[in-house]
Parts: sequence; C-alpha cells; structure tokens
Amino acid sequence: MEQSFIYIGRQPILDKNKKIVAYEILYRKNIEAFARIEDENQATSRVIVNIFNNIGLKNLTGNKKTFINVNAELLFHRIFDFVHPENLIIEVLENTPAEERFLQRIIQLKKRGFHFALDDFVETEDTQKLLPYVDYVKIDLLQINESYLPRLVKKLKDIGKIVIAEKVESYDIFRKIFPMGFDMYQGYFFARPSVISHRRFDPYEMTLLNLLKTLNRGNASIDEVENIIKSDVHITFNLLKFVNSAYFSFHSRIKTIKHAIMILGIEKLKVWVLLMLYADAKIGGIDSPLLELALIRGKVMESMAKIINHGKNFPDMAFLTGVLSLIDILLGLPKEEVLSDLNIDEEIKRALLEEKGTLGEMIKLCEYLEAGDFVSLKNELKELGIRIDDFFKAEEQAVLYVEEIKQKILQRR
Repeated sequence: MEQSFIYIGRQPILDKNKKIVAYEILYRKNIEAFARIEDENQATSRVIVNIFNNIGLKNLTGNKKTFINVNAELLFHRIFDFVHPENLIIEVLENTPAEERFLQRIIQLKKRGFHFALDDFVETEDTQKLLPYVDYVKIDLLQINESYLPRLVKKLKDIGKIVIAEKVESYDIFRKIFPMGFDMYQGYFFARPSVISHRRFDPYEMTLLNLLKTLNRGNASIDEVENIIKSDVHITFNLLKFVNSAYFSFHSRIKTIKHAIMILGIEKLKVWVLLMLYADAKIGGIDSPLLELALIRGKVMESMAKIINHGKNFPDMAFLTGVLSLIDILLGLPKEEVLSDLNIDEEIKRALLEEKGTLGEMIKLCEYLEAGDFVSLKNELKELGIRIDDFFKAEEQAVLYVEEIKQKILQRR
C-alpha cells in the first residue's frame, strides 16, 4: 500500500502596504485530496503535529502571525493545551455549528491567549453566534455580492473585527476593493499587476542593475565587478554581511570585496544581486511578497532540476530562472526590455519570455501551484516525469529555505 504523505505550504497575507504580515498554513497531500478531502481531521492534525513537533512554527513563518484551519472536532485536540498561543490564529471553518460546547472551548482557549478567525464569512445564524468570539473575519470575494461588500466590511469593522479579503488574484481586484476598508489581503495579486509602466530607479538600484548586467556579460574581470560594488557603500556593506553570515559558516571572516567575489563565484553573486533588488523593493523590504515568491520559485525549480538531471549546471540555471521570473514586476518594465539589457543565457531567456523548454515548463509548475490549478499541475508533472510527492516536498523545503534566508542573510541594513 502506497504511503500517504502530507507536506506543508503557506500563502502570504498582506497589509494595506502590500507587506507580508501573516501566513495561512496549507497542507499538501496528493492530487485527489484537493478535489475531495476524505479525512479532514486527520489531514489537519497531521499538519499541526508536523508544525509543532518537527518543523517549529518560527522556522516556518518567522515572527509572523500564522493562520491554521481547524474544524469543530479538531479544536478539542489536546495539542492546543500545550502549544504557545503567540502569533497563532485558529481559523474556524465557515460551516462550523455554533454549539455551546464549541463556544465554551473557544472561550477557554482565548483565556490562554489564542486568537480566532472566521473563514469564508457569510451571514448565517451560526456565524452570527460565532462573531463575538473571533478577532479576524475572512471574506471570500467570490462568495459575496460585489454591491454588498462595502456595507459588509463596514459592519464588521464597526464591531471591531479585522477584515481580510481572500481570493485577491489580480491587481485589478485589489485596486477595486482597496477603498472598501479591508485590513488585510490574501492572494497572489502582487505578482499579476494589470499595467506595467516605466519608473525611475534610484542610484542603489541602478548600481545593482549595472552589476547584474556586468556579471551576465560573461567576460567581466574581478576588478571590474569589485569597482562597481565599491561604488555604493550600502552594497559593499550588504555583500560583506552576506558572506560573513551564519548561513555560510566560513572558517575565517571575509574582509575584502575581492575575496568575497572569489568565494561566492559569479553565479551566486548574480543571485545575491537579484535578492538585493527584491529585498529593497519599494514594498515590504525583506517582507516583500515578490522576494518571497521569487525565492520559492527558484528553490522549487532547483529541486525539480536535480530530479530531471539535465547536467551539472542545470539546478543553478533553474534557480536563477525562478528568481528572474518576476523581474518585470519588480522593475516595472516589460520582461523583453529587462532581459535584452541583461545578457541572459538564451535557454533562460526563452523560458522567461515564452515558457518554452524544460525551464519554461518548470515556471508553469510554479504558476499552477500559486493559482491552485492542481489538475494542470498534475498533467505538467507527468510530462516532466516528476512525482507529486517530490514536488510538494520541494515546496515545503522552499518555504523553510525562504525563512532561513530572510532570518540569516537578508536582514535590513
């Protein structure tokens, strides 16, 4: 009998400034589970146990608030009597009966410091009974009539609730609902802007872009790269901080830019420049959702490349492709214009512009995952000869990798 695996993913929740302030933890089991969850209690309890016993909440979400879906039966799980309530928000499913025993359990856990959210809120007799006990209310935009949304948001905010918009999947939707007064937003709208327009870059960004262009030229000398880095004190400081971080654990401290360049090598330096661009984006800093999504894409694609095994350098190419896949959104320029100026490898360029070739197919995998299109994901994985369990394991490892990068390397200067 085939073993059933459950892996953990997460989706960011953003504030009005499009900065990550929380995550919802998602479980990944197998393709069939997405269409029909046969044992919701078992799935969710395994996620909770995996988080607290094996992974650790801080490793998964840093110091951000964490939303976990829990139904009526699972709320009585003994694990909630032992875990620390800090930053943990228990998300009550919308179809939960508001029985007295359940309400008393919520009161008991709230006294211990837990906070509660009500998922996919619609006005029913049960949800009206639950409202006084929850701190957050999540509204699925697809379930509420658009004309009623502003009144509903106001009604909930008037009674002191923090209101979260779910299924915000495009920038147009975000702009439309922003004036309604939502406190937080959940969805990948930040990766799908409706209009890309030119903007002016500050000197720091210009230097990073010049450095990236030089590194991609292929024949740049170490002295040339060093001179570009040394022209900006912030870039110099950040690079030395990066190579001397606990992430690398070098035996001796690296004190010069030239030594740092030689230790890292050109490929790792390219990735570092991209991460600096994302981390210093006008939105969010190291909590920029674009930084996080680009890193997750890169790491998932790197893992898939190791399975496909197209050569020694292919995993590095896959990682770089994933990180570059959102560069147009980051810079506010058409992707063709960005790539033509950066001397990118032709195979990577084809993947980014046309989603062709193996690297292009791997970008599609990430996009299907983000969109929740698990049927297309399954078909694409089959074409590439990758098992679904390996893909979800790669996603979980990528989430942990992102937190490690953010905590150890990309701290603000």
